[in-house]
Amino acid sequence: MQPALSVVFLTVLIGAGQGLFLALYGCELAGFGATPQERDTLGLGAALALAFTGLGLLASFFHLGHPERAWRAAAMWRTSWLSREVIALPAFMAACAAWGGAQWLALPGTRVIGAIAALACLALFVCTGMVYASIRFLQEWASPLTLVNYLLIGCASGATLAALLASLRAPALAPMLALAALALTLAALIGR
Repeated sequence: MQPALSVVFLTVLIGAGQGLFLALYGCELAGFGATPQERDTLGLGAALALAFTGLGLLASFFHLGHPERAWRAAAMWRTSWLSREVIALPAFMAACAAWGGAQWLALPGTRVIGAIAALACLALFVCTGMVYASIRFLQEWASPLTLVNYLLIGCASGATLAALLASLRAPALAPMLALAALALTLAALIGR
């Protein structure tokens, strides 16, 4: 199968943005984010995660047959994984933006906001993975492992981006994030 280039960009960019957010939120849960510089790094990472997901959303418009009807995509949320994905993506983006803004403004409750964003992120991973897993005529994708692999590859991409960000802004975190990226990549390879 040769998917449209816009679908490849959509899937890779949004998955990397989600994985970046989860890696950074994991760093916060591990105790990173106590100083103003660390909070700024988390806020910058959230902005990057939003940029990746925004670019992925932009790429999605290039494979629509009728972009003027894009608003209708959410109408069948009860039966369509694609409709659910259309709802989950802006929910994740809004929660990620709230978490990043709370980091930059040093507001209390960033872990709670991050937990909400993480739930939205996981819901988006499930919706996107199920869009592909429910394509019955592609035997390679019509599998529960499609969802698992999409989650692992997105998290591996995000951990790689987080390691890069950490190498520039918080070098002590870079080795841990690089190891996480390697472990997630190997897990995705095994799942494949």
